[in-house]
Amino acid sequence: MGCMLCPRQCNADRDGGEVGYCAMPAEVRVARAALHPFEEPPISGTRGSGTVFFVGCSLRCVFCQNSAIRSPDCGKAFSVTELGELFLALQREGAHNINLVTPTHYADKIAAALAAVRERLTIPVVYNCGGYERVETLQMLDGLVDIYLPDFKYSDASLSGDYSAAPDYSAYATAALAEMLRQVGEVRLDENGLMTRGVMVRHLVLPGSRKDSMAVLELIAKTVPVSGIRLSLMRQYTPDFAPRSAPKSLKRRLTSFEYNSVMEHAISLGFEGYFQTGESVGTEYTPDFSASVFPENKDT
Repeated sequence: MGCMLCPRQCNADRDGGEVGYCAMPAEVRVARAALHPFEEPPISGTRGSGTVFFVGCSLRCVFCQNSAIRSPDCGKAFSVTELGELFLALQREGAHNINLVTPTHYADKIAAALAAVRERLTIPVVYNCGGYERVETLQMLDGLVDIYLPDFKYSDASLSGDYSAAPDYSAYATAALAEMLRQVGEVRLDENGLMTRGVMVRHLVLPGSRKDSMAVLELIAKTVPVSGIRLSLMRQYTPDFAPRSAPKSLKRRLTSFEYNSVMEHAISLGFEGYFQTGESVGTEYTPDFSASVFPENKDT
C-alpha cells in the first residue's frame, strides 16, 4: 500500500523510491536542527526550542517562508535510529523541547524514532504542523507527543484552495484539532511558564482576509473549549516570500486595522494566548536555510 499519511492520500510507493505529493521519498531528510529563540514564549523559553525542520511539505502555500526546503536535495538524510539520536543531541544542548516542524509526511518514522528514545527523552515533544492532518496519522503519535502546535489557516474552501491548493483544508484541520486535544488535554505550564502539555493553535492573519480569520476563530471555538487551549494570533505576514504570480492582496503587508479587528474578535470569543506587535514583521525571524545546521555533537 502506498503513502496515505497526509490528507492528499497520494498512494505513492515512497518506500519503493517514488516521491509523494510532499515531493519526498520515504527517506527522512532534515534541513536544520538547532535551538530556536523565536517561537512563542512558553515554547522557546530562555534557552530556545530544539527545532527540527523537515524537508518537504504536503501543503502548497503560495506565501510559504520555508519554501527553500521543499526539494529532496535539501539537508541531510537520517535513519530512524539517527533521528532519535538527533533528538537526544538537542536535549543535551539545553533545548526546552523537541520541536518537529512540518513533520506530517514523516509521521511514521518520527513515531518510531520517538518510541526508541522515549525513556531517555526528558523534555516535551512538540508537533509543529500546518494543521492539514489525518486523524489516523495523528493516532500514531498518541502518547509520544506532549504539545501540539498546529496552524489553523483558513475557514473558506476557495481561499484554502487558491492559497494552499487544499480546498478541503478546513474539514481536516477541524477534525485534527479535536483529536489533538483528545490526546494531550488542556494546556499545562510549569513553574517557569513553559508549556509542558496541551494545544496551542496558530493563526496567521493574511492581508485582505480578516473576515476569514474571524470565521476561523469561530470555527475553533465551536470545535474545542477555548479555555483549554492557547491561541497564537500572528501578524508576521511578509510579502517577501510571495512569488510574482501570487494574488495582489498577498503583495502587501497586513494593516493594523486588519490585525486589531481580528484580535478583538479573538478576545470577545474568550481566547487566551499570544498576540504580536508590528515589530514581529520581518525576514530576520525566518531561519537561514542556506547552510545545514545541526548540533555540534552530531556527525554531519
